[in-house]
Amino acid sequence: MKKRLALLVIAGLILFGIQSATAADTIKIGHPGDFSGVYSFYDSPVRDGAQFAIEEINAAGGVLGRKLELMARDSRNDQGLGVRLAEELIREGAVYLIGTTGDPFLAQGSVACAAGIPISTGDGTAPTLVGDAGECAFQICMSDSVQGAVAAEYAYKKGYRTTYIVKSTEIPYTNNLPNYFQEAFEKLGGKVLGVELYRIESGDFSAQVTKLANLKDKPDFIFTPMFLPDTPVFMRQLRAAGIRLPVMSTDGNHDESLTKAGQAVEGLVFSTHGYPTPGSKFAQKWMEYEKKTGKAPTSVAFGVGYDEIYFLKTAIEKAGSADPKKIIAGLKQVTGFQGVLGEYNMDPATRRTQKPISLLEVKDGKFAFVDQFYPQFVPDI
Repeated sequence: MKKRLALLVIAGLILFGIQSATAADTIKIGHPGDFSGVYSFYDSPVRDGAQFAIEEINAAGGVLGRKLELMARDSRNDQGLGVRLAEELIREGAVYLIGTTGDPFLAQGSVACAAGIPISTGDGTAPTLVGDAGECAFQICMSDSVQGAVAAEYAYKKGYRTTYIVKSTEIPYTNNLPNYFQEAFEKLGGKVLGVELYRIESGDFSAQVTKLANLKDKPDFIFTPMFLPDTPVFMRQLRAAGIRLPVMSTDGNHDESLTKAGQAVEGLVFSTHGYPTPGSKFAQKWMEYEKKTGKAPTSVAFGVGYDEIYFLKTAIEKAGSADPKKIIAGLKQVTGFQGVLGEYNMDPATRRTQKPISLLEVKDGKFAFVDQFYPQFVPDI
């Protein structure tokens, strides 16, 4: 009996050793994202794209002979919970974090940098995030300074020379993005005739529309970083007032619900991460995900998560190691990376990628691809 018990103990220890070795061989990626709160529209598809890429990579043999593992935890856009989850994931062995698009990001970045763990901004596009978070932070997705410059360059090429800006000072996205756009537009020779402020989710933009309707000098177009659900309301009130000026906006409008908003949003052009144009690699992955899961990705942010994992894979392979310090060095070296959303080139000085931006138009109740490029001039932040 004792001999049998001893053999069982030995067998258990061997099995535990195998499981421990297997766990140690897994490259763990933490994602303390908002999967049920206000930013779940962004973080959930990032998570889904990341997981899809990980399954592909693991099926092909992993990275440096090791499997990847995504540990996604719901921070619910709560500051305290977001920090605790970042700490928890690092204790559990995460060598890389995909940060939330939500409010806890900077606090998560502080935790990550204190531990020497690289962290990305996820779907967070504000260019200031990287510098504010610390030396371990990277922005792999597009940046608002680039997004604003692309809108300016496109507008100028269209022959527009004057604009009126409608912005909100409530959050960095709606406050700073118009500044980047304005600097780029004026550098090209364009002129901003004025700026009108609005409140996010106010539900009524009649004051702003009245101001625009009574302008003595009419602009060639309107630029606004307004996002859903505000945009359809603003556009309906704008058109109802008889204002037919072209309107340009940004990626906060990239959701199928916009195409169902009726005639008022027809012709709206906005910048975004990318688009699954027929025959593209992005369209292929989009369809593969839908076939596998039975549902289409909820937004283009699926591509953000998908590309980030392959970008990380490239960095780890360049570094020849999944040690966090070496991953940080490897991330700075990635150039010419071909993702489903375009080509990525990491700027080691800013730790932000140089990545092309797509432009879409609402046309006949659908999204239509307009263009994709990287601007000639990008404003400093």
